[in-house]
Amino acid sequence: MSTTVTEERRRKAKKATAVAAFGTFIEYYDFSVYGYVAATLSIVFFPSDDPTVGLLNTFLVFGSAFVVRPLGALFFGRLGDKVGRRASLIASIGLMSLAAALTGMLPGYATLGVAAPILLVILRMLQGFSTGGEIGGAASYIREWAPAERRSLYISFIPGVGVFGKACAAGMAALAASFVPEHAMETWGWRLPFLLAVPLGLLCLYLRLKIEDTPEFRRANREEATARKPFKELAADHPGPLAKVMAISTVQNVGTYVGTVFVATYLSTVLHFSASQAATIVLLAVVTASVFIPLCGQLGARLGGKRLLIVSYVAYVAVTIPSFWLMGRGSVGLAIAGLILGMVPYALCQAGTYAVMPEFFPVQVRHTGVAFGHSIGAVIGGGAGPYLSTWLIDSTGSTLVPAYILVFFGLFGLGIALGAMRSSSDPEHLYA
Repeated sequence: MSTTVTEERRRKAKKATAVAAFGTFIEYYDFSVYGYVAATLSIVFFPSDDPTVGLLNTFLVFGSAFVVRPLGALFFGRLGDKVGRRASLIASIGLMSLAAALTGMLPGYATLGVAAPILLVILRMLQGFSTGGEIGGAASYIREWAPAERRSLYISFIPGVGVFGKACAAGMAALAASFVPEHAMETWGWRLPFLLAVPLGLLCLYLRLKIEDTPEFRRANREEATARKPFKELAADHPGPLAKVMAISTVQNVGTYVGTVFVATYLSTVLHFSASQAATIVLLAVVTASVFIPLCGQLGARLGGKRLLIVSYVAYVAVTIPSFWLMGRGSVGLAIAGLILGMVPYALCQAGTYAVMPEFFPVQVRHTGVAFGHSIGAVIGGGAGPYLSTWLIDSTGSTLVPAYILVFFGLFGLGIALGAMRSSSDPEHLYA
């Protein structure tokens, strides 16, 4: 291959990574805003004399998005494996942005009565349906464009910008909490972060309409080697790799939704920081994580995916309890330090998980395999995590419950990485 062709491919790979990652940024911004304004949403949509009941109802709606993620994974996975990664990426960003914008315009319980929380559930489920396809599409798309020696780094931008999307969601929540009066926050202030989805979504849709599909998928399409029934082939021919992706995704999603989304509510309702302080603490920690993750992706290119995951799981076991202990000291500075410490295992796990998942599947079922496996992990780890944390804290009175949950799943992930992941069918580079 000539130098010109090589440079052209490298240029297209960088463009593909940037456009796919930008869409993931928007998806995670839109999806995470709900968690960062959950305390306000519980008042607007679930008024109750018991604040814990309202918050639990709000997190039940949060969890409803995870229930439909596997359905979204199957829909967008089929679209991506039969029609193309590009088509799936365009459709997922359009649906997510529309659902977020409609959420921002939704009247509350005082106006619509019981119809308000019902509509909130429907819109939240549409967001979950969209997210079910985004990860599989973006990971497959970048993996199939990136040079082999830089795949781990390029793919790490997916969780990296995804975390930055969460940071922007936390930042918008912090700005709203800081500059909008409390009574106004309950009427229109909470809507602002959702409505930002409109211009962001339109920009990303424009960019995704201008990208090419991957050379690997186009070749499979030309050779008529694409799957006729992707999920059927996935279940029949690749059950072992699918189970492994589900397991590592479960650990990754517990770390994500307990360690970066639920923790915002935890800081304000359990540790009694103000809403603006809690949002600021999370913002600083998550921005730090968004820088850590690409560095961890580069480390993964040297260590191999399995070793990077092992390091991340050991780190969860070692540093999570000290991290939450620092957050509970009552000092904003110590809370920032504690949460940033907690971002170390989180960043390692994000980079390792996203780099490993696409490698378990051939091109014919890659989108479906990554999307469905990841979505099942999200249902188990992400959907239940915030609700379980809230319920256990209320039941036991222990403020370290989220730390214990993260340590437990760190041990679970370590067992998977050291045992079940090792088989002759695994890609060799996972252990390089």
